Parts: sequence; C-alpha cells; structure tokens
Amino acid sequence: MTRGARLRPNLGAEEGPGERPAAAAAAIQVTAHLWSLLFGPGTRLLDPVEGDTARRWPDALGPEPESPVFPWLEDKGAVLPWLADDIPAVHDKAFAHRVAVREGLLPRLLAEHVTVFEPEDLAPPDRALERIRDALRGWPPAWRTRFTLKPRLGTSGRGRVAGSADALDAPALVGALPRLAERGGALLEPWLERTGDFSTQLWIAPDGGIVILGTLEQLTTPSGVVRGHRGGFDSRGRVFSECRDEEALREAAVAIAGAARDAGYRGPCGVDAFSYRDPNDENAPPERLRAVVELNARFTTGTIAVGLVKRALAVAKRSLGLEPGQRCAFQLALDAPAGGGWEAATERVGAPCHLVPLTADPCGGAPEPALLLAPSFESILRADAA
Repeated sequence: MTRGARLRPNLGAEEGPGERPAAAAAAIQVTAHLWSLLFGPGTRLLDPVEGDTARRWPDALGPEPESPVFPWLEDKGAVLPWLADDIPAVHDKAFAHRVAVREGLLPRLLAEHVTVFEPEDLAPPDRALERIRDALRGWPPAWRTRFTLKPRLGTSGRGRVAGSADALDAPALVGALPRLAERGGALLEPWLERTGDFSTQLWIAPDGGIVILGTLEQLTTPSGVVRGHRGGFDSRGRVFSECRDEEALREAAVAIAGAARDAGYRGPCGVDAFSYRDPNDENAPPERLRAVVELNARFTTGTIAVGLVKRALAVAKRSLGLEPGQRCAFQLALDAPAGGGWEAATERVGAPCHLVPLTADPCGGAPEPALLLAPSFESILRADAA
C-alpha cells in the first residue's frame, strides 16, 4: 500500500492570487475532489483556508483501490500541486503556437495570422491598438468581423476578450490590455466557428519518455470553460476521443510534448485542439482541425477523465458486459447536465447505461459530478441533447 498523497489543488494558479467567481470556486472544489480519486488510500487535500481534508471515496466506483490509477502517481513524500509554483515556460500559450508553426501542425491561414504579443506590445493602449489594426489588415475579410485576444497564461477561457476590426476602441478591449500584459502577453487570433473541442493527455517521464494517456472530446460552455469530457474506451482502459482526426490529434500532441521535454519539462500535460468551419475557402472540407491550441503543463480535467474511466473499468465490464475487442463510451461531467439532470440524461441515451455518481458530500444545491457509461459513442451523444 502506498502512503496517502498530499495534494495542493491550486487550480487557476496561472491567473495569480485573487478571488474566483462563485461558479469557478465551486468547479475548483469539485475538480479537486475528482483529482484526489486518482491517488491511493489516505490521500489528503491541502487547503490554506479550509484546512486539510481526507478525500472521500465514492461507493459507486466499487472498493477503494490500494494504488494510484497511474504508476507515476506513487507518493514521493512531497506535497503535489496541480500546477507547479514555478510555472514552466512551456505553459505559455505562445510556446505551443510557435512549435506548431515550426512543425507545420496548423492550417496555413492560422499559421500565418495568429499573432503573439509580448507584454510590452500591449502598452500604451494607442500603440497596442495600432499593432492589432495592422495585424487585422492582413486577415481574410471573413475573419475580421470578430477576433479574440487571449492571455498567454490563463485557464478555462478566463481573461480573454473579443473584438472586431470596426470597434477597436471598445472600452472592454482597451481596458483588458493592462490585464493581458500582466498575464504574460496575449495571442491575437480569429474567432472561429468551432464544431468540436478535443484534448490529448500525456505524461513526460523523468527519462524523457512520452506516454499518451488518452484522447478526449471536451464538453465546454459557450465561453470556453470545460465542464466535462466524453469519448470511447476499451476493455484495457484505453481512451479515445472518437474524433475522425484521432491520429492527427495524437501526432501533433506528441510533437508538442517532445518540444516541452526538450525544454526541460517533466510531468503530466494536455494538448488542446478543436475543429472548425472555415469561411474563407468554399472548396475546403466542411470541418478543419486546429490540432494545437495550447499546452497545459500540469494536471488537467482530461487527466482526471482518463483516470476515472480506468477506475470505473470493472463497473463497465459488469454493468455493460464490456469484453476484449469491444468499446463502450463515457461522459464525465463536473455537474449534472441541463434539461432534467442525470435522470433525464440517462433516459435520453435510450440504451442500457450506467450512472456512477461521484459526489463527495451530497447536499441540496451542490454540484453533482458523475460518470455516465453507455454501450456506444452514438448513444452517449444523446445524453446532452436536451
């Protein structure tokens, strides 16, 4: 048996100190609880305000296992943070973008028209707006109607600001420039019509080896906040996004992780991606893949999703009859879906399915995280079809 791990859930540390909105604080608490389920018995969450708390194991997952879900999570006696205090340079969104351009991992127009702004480029405001205006002049007309400036150090879509070429003097945009400078600068890119969000989860070993933990589809709010994940899994616990560009996701993620390794990073990480509709080329395919959006050099909710699918593997085999050579599907969410909650979601699946509640301390009004298991990816897609 391993000793109990001590975890410091400093989620959102990229954004610096400060109070989070109530909804964000609740999501952090739920995510920290789910993160703790990846470790062995005796795991404790360390919180400077609430104090140390022992994790609660959900009965729905079966007997509490004696070991962490991944061997590299074995307790080493030190406090393990969600994000290292000394934020690695590879965590900067500009790092992943520059590697993606160098390796030819982006569609041509994105490679040419995503612009990296250093902190000093964002001041004074008049000069910063002129630089933005210059960049937009080179964009295809269909992209100029809406753009986004997002912080190079940030999480869950927070801190980014939208704008358009016709309203560069908008107070929201001008007021955001100093905040973006404080967050390491910004990336200027077109606001695209996204059709799917994905991530590849990896671990970079101390010896530099790169392990793909799995690929996932991300479930996000309209503002880009991750609310969960879904995908497929087999009887060995291997996790797949079920995206048609699965191999492209994996190849791009390994290339980015390799660059992070060469820069000295070791540990868990996730590479985000998305598919989108391109209005600039009527001959382009209906959807294009941006295989690299950013590298999160830390634990992610995707790490949690892959780990909890592995934790629930025995449940899936028992409840769904999963056997070698077959795949089932899952949806992990930090709270119950809209449109009737988990009960309605299971009814919408329309096939034999199994709900694994993951709530740490059930009480009225508290988030209801759960893992929904279904026999096919097509059936799990109906869980959110409210």
